[in-house]
Amino acid sequence: MLLVVFFFFFSVQCVPINIEKSPPVPLLLLISFDGFRWDYPDLYHLPHFDQLAKRGVRLENIENSFATVTFPSHFTMITGLFEETHGIVANTIYDPTFNESVTIVGMNDTKWWSQNPWTQPIWITNQLATNSSSRRSGVISWPGCNIAINGHLPTKFQPFEPNRSFDSIVKQMFDWFHENESTRINFGVMYFPEPDETGHLHGPHSPEMAKTLAMVDSYVGQLLQMIDRDEYLRKYLNVIITSDHGMHEIDGKHQIVLEKLIDKSLYNAFGKRAFANIFVKRASDIERIYANLSTLTNYEVYKKSDIPDEYHYQFNVRIGDILIISRIGYEILLPGDDGSERRYGDHGYDNRAESMHPIFYAFGPAFRQINRAKAFRNVDLFPLMSYLLDIPIRLTNGSLENVKHILIDFPSNDFSGWFSRLIHLLTSLFGSSVIVMIFVLLSILVGCIYSVAACRHSSDSLFVENNDFAIRYRLLDDKNGSINNLIVSESEDEIVER
Repeated sequence: MLLVVFFFFFSVQCVPINIEKSPPVPLLLLISFDGFRWDYPDLYHLPHFDQLAKRGVRLENIENSFATVTFPSHFTMITGLFEETHGIVANTIYDPTFNESVTIVGMNDTKWWSQNPWTQPIWITNQLATNSSSRRSGVISWPGCNIAINGHLPTKFQPFEPNRSFDSIVKQMFDWFHENESTRINFGVMYFPEPDETGHLHGPHSPEMAKTLAMVDSYVGQLLQMIDRDEYLRKYLNVIITSDHGMHEIDGKHQIVLEKLIDKSLYNAFGKRAFANIFVKRASDIERIYANLSTLTNYEVYKKSDIPDEYHYQFNVRIGDILIISRIGYEILLPGDDGSERRYGDHGYDNRAESMHPIFYAFGPAFRQINRAKAFRNVDLFPLMSYLLDIPIRLTNGSLENVKHILIDFPSNDFSGWFSRLIHLLTSLFGSSVIVMIFVLLSILVGCIYSVAACRHSSDSLFVENNDFAIRYRLLDDKNGSINNLIVSESEDEIVER
């Protein structure tokens, strides 16, 4: 009887009493803080980031792709494609097909972002989904958001403005979420340039960084307050807060000047101080230039055909004949860079380096509560967001399998989680008052049956028949679709001995 009472109260608690009409399509907000290293919340006191970890998921880190710089990483996050596939291979690009080069300041032509027809930002995938009349994307400041990529723009967008406040961006985003049903967005994407700028100017370990991170932490606090005061968003909005790359300290003592090593008339170099793509003007010079550079210590030097597979940075015409990557903390001064711009922090290094890894936090109705969940790759963000938005998952370099451990629906043997989802489904179909009444009647019925059965057998002698018999089990993994490791073997020929 106690079990019945517990079942009744548990079921009542699981039923939301005042259900606001849910939105026709899922709601998602993606936020990127540029250059937010994975361990900043551990190195600095950030109370609102601690709140994020308590109310949702915090990953150990994000395993970002090479190159670990702003434009390539952000385009990878929203396309699910490696840099060699989508073509934004650096913040400064040379394309031999166009015989043109471009920096992030001038990268406003669709040809740079639409190198191949299958590159599609998640904000466009959302808008083109089957029930597209209810789907609109709003993007603020994210690289490429104001450029038609393969013919498509976000429904609403505002390009990057360097002095725009975080408050202004969030207010605009929330206004878009609350427009009337014919114009409101269901997917918001926003970018903010700190703490990257502070990291370059002062380094990742500095009083200035502490001050900037306290400011960013206060922004997160404001965001949480605004969501908590808004019943619509509090109930239905999933939020992802992440970054493009980390940051490493630079002491300025470990530099090479490229034009002192190679006659600059033989090549063109494009990149930054952490790495560079070198395009050799005559193919006959590639071997001797490579031989000269490969003697350097503290620098990785590869001919294009020998770039390691784990970089996923080889098969694109925008990648040079020779790739040079500085060891963490070292710098390359390319032609035109006299070194006068002092940097105390930088990125763009090997994506396997710990200091290059960014943060990942997420909360909302779809996410479990896990602190320090297993890391996944930035290409996996695309299938994760596709799942959250309930749209078909396009073929990309990412995988939904890598992110299932942070989602409530995957994989779970937890009865209460399963039961809560069942209650939510029934409530949405029949209403909360009807469901409560059904459980009340069921509880009374079960209680009566239990009482009658107890009375009938109270005087019976206890006898337990020995029916022990062997049942073989097989161990299933997640790939077989099991939610329970102990599954009776499906063999039809098993003989059970009694």
